[in-house]
Amino acid sequence: MKLLAVENFRLTGRNMAGGDAIIDYNGRNIKAEFNYYLQGNQCLGIRLGRHEKEVTTALLEDFIRNHLTEFKKMVEPDIARLKKERLERMMQVDHQ
Repeated sequence: MKLLAVENFRLTGRNMAGGDAIIDYNGRNIKAEFNYYLQGNQCLGIRLGRHEKEVTTALLEDFIRNHLTEFKKMVEPDIARLKKERLERMMQVDHQ
């Protein structure tokens, strides 16, 4: 099992984000929703959301747990970028 990409990474709340993980599982690409818990520009934790039924929840949770540090580092640049974009949009609304 290997994480290929995280698509549609988005802020879902002040300290939460979500993304669709594309995972190679036995030669097939499957999707699983990852929920990211944030503090500042850091990811504190990742929880599994909805996923394709081909893979068990336990297997995906173990996959996240075993690669947690790597997955956190993958999204940190995106967290900073999304928070900056959100702040810029808020500033534009205030100036109008």
